[in-house]
Amino acid sequence: MIIADIAVMPLIPCRTEEDMYSVVDEVIKIIQESGLKYEVGAMSTTVEGEFDEVMDIVKTCHKLPFELGIDRVITVVRIDEKRNGLTIDDKLSHYR
Repeated sequence: MIIADIAVMPLIPCRTEEDMYSVVDEVIKIIQESGLKYEVGAMSTTVEGEFDEVMDIVKTCHKLPFELGIDRVITVVRIDEKRNGLTIDDKLSHYR
């Protein structure tokens, strides 16, 4: 089990924040429909699952903006993996 922080930034031709967030909303919808545990944050979304499942979601999320007419996309991914597994709850237990 891993957790990954995913931030998808659609660039061109987004002209307004509304344009950008309409694409980001569709990316978050893909994550929601994946069935994986996730948490939306102010600047990224954290996803929890098996390595291959999470990597498949990362790929889908990165490619989706192109299907929506975006010409340039930057996706930033941070992965946290622990030998015996790691969950979002494990990572945040100190703060909850």
